[in-house]
Amino acid sequence: MRILFVLLAAALLAQCATPEDKRFNVGQSPRALVVIGVAEAARNTSPEYVMLWRRLDADGAFTEYDGDNIIELRTNTRGSLRVRELPGEFFLVEVAPGAYALDSVFALIHDRRVDYSANGVITGPERPAFEVAPGEAVYLGIWQADLDDVTAVARPWRLERRDAEAVAHQAGRIVGQIRLRQTQMRAAPCQPHQLNTRSQRQIC
Repeated sequence: MRILFVLLAAALLAQCATPEDKRFNVGQSPRALVVIGVAEAARNTSPEYVMLWRRLDADGAFTEYDGDNIIELRTNTRGSLRVRELPGEFFLVEVAPGAYALDSVFALIHDRRVDYSANGVITGPERPAFEVAPGEAVYLGIWQADLDDVTAVARPWRLERRDAEAVAHQAGRIVGQIRLRQTQMRAAPCQPHQLNTRSQRQIC
């Protein structure tokens, strides 16, 4: 009977384990892994926030808005990870290596039957940015999303090793050490425009 329980426990653990094709092997992958936390400011918890980072080209300009060049974080979605005793939600995104800069923040506020939006394009040119190399897993800390009058904003709030380790443990998909990466201010030209004709959202 005891052997049966051991076999059942092993089967359950195997089901809970992260499949190998979903794991990120630090130092081996040709891509990079970026981990970011987003926490809503206590006074502005109603909006849904979108935080957009975009890759920069060799000249320091934003590349095209497409899946391989962006890190787009949406709060209150199934793709995020919540960790007990840590504020906000966390996102793990595999990206092409390179330099990334904060393009914009967008907030959508639901008020009964009407939706209001708040754009937060960083016209800059100075903006938070970071670099990530092939095979690196980096943690950018927890950013606070807020409304500043009618503008959506996101600011770095906390960058701690224990937070990064808690997120990595909860995610269960990072094989190797995650590095803390502090953003630096960098110039990137911006010409704000609507994302598309059906949206009020603006990006650089």
